Amino acid sequence: MLSAIRSSLIKNKTLLVNAIAFQVVWFICVQGHNLLALLAAIVLLFIYKLTVNPSLKTWLALLTFSLIGYLGDGIIAMLFNVNYSATSNPLLSPIWLLALWLAFSTTLNHSMSWLFTSYYLTIPIALLIVPLSYLAGITLSGSSFTHATDSISYWLFFIIEGLWWAILLLSYQKFNSSKKVKHD
Repeated sequence: MLSAIRSSLIKNKTLLVNAIAFQVVWFICVQGHNLLALLAAIVLLFIYKLTVNPSLKTWLALLTFSLIGYLGDGIIAMLFNVNYSATSNPLLSPIWLLALWLAFSTTLNHSMSWLFTSYYLTIPIALLIVPLSYLAGITLSGSSFTHATDSISYWLFFIIEGLWWAILLLSYQKFNSSKKVKHD
C-alpha cells in the first residue's frame, strides 16, 4: 500500500508542485507587496517551465486568460470602490493582482483541471467559492471596500465577481475543448 501511495505521488508530482507553488504565490500576492508578488510569480513561471515545459500556444492562452481576468477584476473593483492598499492610483489594480492571475493561470491545465470536468462543478465553484477567496485576499492585502459590509453594494460585488469568474472559467473551458489546447 505504501509503495502504491509513493508511486501515485511520483506520478502526480507535477500536480502537487503546481498546487503548492500556486498556494505559496497566492499567499505572497495577497500580502499586498507588489515587488514580492512579482518575484514570486516569476519564480512560479520558471518552475512551471521546468516541470511542465508548456508550448507557445499554452503560454499565449495563459497570458490571455491572465490579462482578461486582471482587467475584468480591475473594472469590477473600480465600479465597487475596492481600495487596494498597494496602489496609489485608484484607477489601476495593483501588480500583485496581475501576479496572482498569472499564478492562477498555471493551474488551469494541471492542479485545477478537475474544475473543468463538468459545468455543474465549474459554475458553483465560480459563484460561491471564488468570492470567499476574494474576501480573504482583500482582508489579507489590507485592501478595503468603501461600502459597509451590510450594504447591497458590498454583496453585489461578490455576486458580480462570482458571475465574472463563472463566465471566465466557462469560456476557458469552452476554448480549451474546442481548440484542443494541449495540456502540457
